[in-house]
Amino acid sequence: MKSLLCGLLTTVLALLLLAAAAGGADGAARRTAPDSAINNDSAEIGVMTQEYIGDNIAEILMINYDGSQPALARFGGRNPEIESLNNAIKFGIQQRYNEFRESNRAGRSIEIKSYPFTSEDYLQIVMTSASYPSYGTDGSIWSYNFNKKDNEFMALADVLAELGLNERTLAQRVKNMYMPEDLALTVGEVKATGFLISRGPSGPVTQLLLEVVLENSGAEPWKYFFSYTPALNELSRLNSKCLFDPYDMDQMEPPLSYQREAAGGPRGEVPGDLQLTFDTRGLEVVVPGREYSLDGMVYFSLEKMAPAGHDRASVLSRIISREDPDLRLITLTPSEEHSTLLSYPAWLVVYDQGTNEDARHCVDVYVHTGAADFRLHTSVPVDFETGYHDEIGRRLATVAFKG
Repeated sequence: MKSLLCGLLTTVLALLLLAAAAGGADGAARRTAPDSAINNDSAEIGVMTQEYIGDNIAEILMINYDGSQPALARFGGRNPEIESLNNAIKFGIQQRYNEFRESNRAGRSIEIKSYPFTSEDYLQIVMTSASYPSYGTDGSIWSYNFNKKDNEFMALADVLAELGLNERTLAQRVKNMYMPEDLALTVGEVKATGFLISRGPSGPVTQLLLEVVLENSGAEPWKYFFSYTPALNELSRLNSKCLFDPYDMDQMEPPLSYQREAAGGPRGEVPGDLQLTFDTRGLEVVVPGREYSLDGMVYFSLEKMAPAGHDRASVLSRIISREDPDLRLITLTPSEEHSTLLSYPAWLVVYDQGTNEDARHCVDVYVHTGAADFRLHTSVPVDFETGYHDEIGRRLATVAFKG
């Protein structure tokens, strides 16, 4: 009997150890079934570590939430999904920073930058890390994505599966789409390390974040940050100094690196008061203060962006980066009317994009202020352009600044 009890005890302990190991194997794997009954309206992106010591930058974010709600009582007042996300950060990039600081390496520095995005459905944090001096790499990039409505710490593997992609097919697409700046460059290793979900005209759009090694027949290879958006068939190289438009991201306090860089100084404030407006009376509000529609046919949107060079090539590059790369440009010319109206240099940009039933006629007013650039974008199905021509022209003539 004693031998039997010992055997049973050994088996139970083994099973418990296996269960514990399986539960902690991967911070991004499913921890608990998503629970939509949990209310995440008050959940928000906050700070785990933010400090600037010497040449080091440490911007490590997390998600804060209300643990007092009854739905979390059975979890001891903790949200398992958010805790898993925060732990992935704590035992990942935070641990990397702690180890770097403890090593006290003379002549070396580390930059950990964060890019937070808050929307109705998602809380998303993109982070990059790079050590200096370095050669051959932009560093590393990750994302931490939380679905507020489904109460789910989203996994990259699930997103790739939903997009019908795996490591091999993704690498092949990138190699097929990459247009080399130099004929000596070719695509080597491709690795998806994160993603970002944004709102498109027809619903959510997923942007994959990639680490791509570019082989160079005349030099050493280099690992760059890229983004790939399958729904738009768009591949773009990201600027490692600031991955996204500063005005598309959350405005944090104290400000993060992208906010200070947009302000043009090491500890400046983002010029957030100035806003472009136009006559929106009679329009359906899609996103308050930003997106509107008329008769379900004409689409209007307002954008505020980091300033670009105010020349024809820079303006066209900025438009292409936001629209179809294969757009058909009709007119790109300085607009004396809007420059006079706004007291800032302005361009009028007219183009078509899309094909067949998806073809749309677009007219944009692009304004450069030095502190920020602005765009009023309009689009209408090509077949209906004539019928709405005067209405679009009237709205464009009402642009003004407030703030």
